[in-house]
Amino acid sequence: MVTSVSIPKHSIYQIDDITHCNSTTARQLKYLQASINLSSIREISFYNISYNKNEKLAKFQRPKICSYFMKEKPVKQILHDISGVFKTGMNAIMGPTGCGKSSLLDILAHRKDHNGLHGQILVDGLPPPHSFKYMVGYVIQNDIISDTLTVRENLMFSANIRLPKEVPYEERVERVTKVISDLGLESCAETKIGTEFQRGVSGGERKRASIGMELILAPKIFFLDEPTTGLDAATARKIMKCLSDLSKQGHTIIFSIHQPRYSIFKLFDTITVLYQGGMFYYGQAENVLGYFSQQGYFCEHHDNPADFVVDVLIDASQKPGQLRKLRLAYENSYMHKNIIDLRKKQLINDNFEGQTNQKSAKLGGSLWKEIYYVSRRTLKNTCCNPALFVSQIAVAIIIGLLIGLVYYDLEKTMDPGVQDRLGAIFVIVATQIFSTLTALEPLIKERVLFIHESNSGYYRTSTFFLAKFLCDILFIRTIVSIIFSIIAYFMTDLERNVGRFFVFLITIFLASLFGSAMCLFITATVRFFSVALIIVILIFL
Repeated sequence: MVTSVSIPKHSIYQIDDITHCNSTTARQLKYLQASINLSSIREISFYNISYNKNEKLAKFQRPKICSYFMKEKPVKQILHDISGVFKTGMNAIMGPTGCGKSSLLDILAHRKDHNGLHGQILVDGLPPPHSFKYMVGYVIQNDIISDTLTVRENLMFSANIRLPKEVPYEERVERVTKVISDLGLESCAETKIGTEFQRGVSGGERKRASIGMELILAPKIFFLDEPTTGLDAATARKIMKCLSDLSKQGHTIIFSIHQPRYSIFKLFDTITVLYQGGMFYYGQAENVLGYFSQQGYFCEHHDNPADFVVDVLIDASQKPGQLRKLRLAYENSYMHKNIIDLRKKQLINDNFEGQTNQKSAKLGGSLWKEIYYVSRRTLKNTCCNPALFVSQIAVAIIIGLLIGLVYYDLEKTMDPGVQDRLGAIFVIVATQIFSTLTALEPLIKERVLFIHESNSGYYRTSTFFLAKFLCDILFIRTIVSIIFSIIAYFMTDLERNVGRFFVFLITIFLASLFGSAMCLFITATVRFFSVALIIVILIFL
């Protein structure tokens, strides 16, 4: 067995915690560092990567009383001693479900928490810059993109908010047009992405639009998590052909994939085969059958190589000692020795201490630019979703009419009149607060979009919530409060005075605003609509 190379004790990413600098600073650093570090990138290498889930919990001592009620979760090993090098081209990470493909992809893209993570990642043999997470393209499996905008509008949003302000508008439009052309999206450029209620682009076009959102930045490294999932064979091949064309333009494409068909497999330059968190092959895709034949496994002429490799590992896992034998065979192979030799050269030639200790420069962020473009998109989303907008106005009209009918033409005598008016005001305020529950579900859905865009460095967290408050909550609540107040105030025959009416209107508006703000707060902390609904109702009660 080849002995592992000892690695200096540094952070897994060889950088300070990225959370110390805000997303805008990191994103702007991206444009300054791209010309220095990533303009001629050749490879991303990783050594002795191990990842243990729940290790963070194991590090902390729980109070003794908790041990009687809570069972300690065992530490689960997701990845074990993974090493490799991804160069310019198509680099596939293959294996069955649960083998650690997505975890390895997230680790390389700097999207995993450091807890339980061990090993080292290098870019061109050097520690990655502080903003590496924002300097690469990352397309997640579920194609998170604004549903109510067209393909072109989504790409323009990415260009407007992510490109430096020095890039003129004409150049942004030109870049968006080029991306649309490169990805073959001309026929659907003016088509909305589509929602569950409104048909839009196809699954393949949606996937290409998601790729285009990252391609706007022209990053040298692309990460994609299972880009063919949920697509038919023809569409999947079209997506992979687009990625192959990008790799020929000098991009490093790294992606996880299950068992692609042979026409897709032929597009791969290298494949990394994982199973149960271990590595069983890393090398040229064209050599994989020859390697496994040396281990005594032969592929039939009509078999798909990708299916064959996965079947070999699954069959070996059912035979005692066979899987370990395959793992040892890889560790003694020339492919693994090449990785070890490369690591030894890097240890000799590179001075890690200088890179590790460098600090990010603090650059001023264009907050108003972010607020402008996010607010414009939020307002457009609100206007392009008439069902939600109309339904909230309809609720205001119906509740206003019902309250007006119940308390219609209240008596003006002191005893019953005062009591009835107090009851009417209580019901009016309560119904306005509870009517804001209609905002919960849209907020929960947009939470996923916000997390993805925030992780990719589109904007600050405060920018999203400020835009949401100004152009969605404030906009809708103002219109709803005015309509409801006009109906309820005059039908209940409250004092016919302009000043009093505006006091009533402001009171209703503030009550409605409180309910909306509370919904926004809860959706920021809870992922599930049913849980959020229960919590908000309890608070309102």
